[in-house]
Amino acid sequence: MAVAGCAGTGSNGSTTGTGDDNPTVDSSHAYETMAVQAERTSLIVYPNADAAEAAADDRSARLHRSFVVTDADDAAALRFADIADTAAVRSFVAATDFDAASVLVDQQSIDDCYRRRLLGVRATDETIHTSYCLALKAPTTACEAETTVLDATLVRIHRPYGGHPPARRSSQHRSCSGSGPTDEAAAGEGTLDETATTSQATDDRTETSEAIGR
Repeated sequence: MAVAGCAGTGSNGSTTGTGDDNPTVDSSHAYETMAVQAERTSLIVYPNADAAEAAADDRSARLHRSFVVTDADDAAALRFADIADTAAVRSFVAATDFDAASVLVDQQSIDDCYRRRLLGVRATDETIHTSYCLALKAPTTACEAETTVLDATLVRIHRPYGGHPPARRSSQHRSCSGSGPTDEAAAGEGTLDETATTSQATDDRTETSEAIGR
C-alpha cells in the first residue's frame, strides 16, 4: 500500500465531504455533486441500453462520456456498470426532482492518485459549462501511480431542461490551489484544458454549493 502519489496498490470508490473548503468559481445555480472512481477503462454510467451495448466501440464511448439527464424517462433509461458504488449513483439520480433540476453525468479517465474537484457550474438555456481542477488524494488514501481509473462526476443542477439537453463545455486545470504538489505527467492534463460537446464520485462524498449571483 502507498500514500497518494506513490507507487503501490490501492482501492477506488466514491468521495465524500463538503465543498466549503474548496476553491470555487461563480456558479449560476445551486448544485449538489457526487463522484465515484473505479479501476476500469469503460464508462460507469451510460445514457441507455444501446450505449451500454456499444461500450466496446471507442467512438461511441467518447460520445457518451458526458451527457445530461433531463427527465424521469432519461433517468429510467440509464444503465450502470457493476461497481461497488452503483447503488449510491442510482440513489443520487433517483433523488432528483426533474421539474426543478437536471443531472449532468461527466466521466473521464485520470491517474489513480488524483481526483477531479468541481469548481463551479454555469448553466444557460443552450450550454452547461463546468470547471474542474485535479487534486492529489489525501496522503492517507491508498492509490497506485501510473494506474488509470475512470472518474464519474454527477452534478444535480437546480435548473430544469424539460427534455431538451443543452450543449456541454468543460475546462480543467491540472492542479488545485492549496491542494499540494502535483505530478503533471501523472495528471496528464495541460494548464487549462477546455472541451466542448453537444449533448444529449476512495471515500464517499456529496458536495453542495449554493448559487452565486443567481
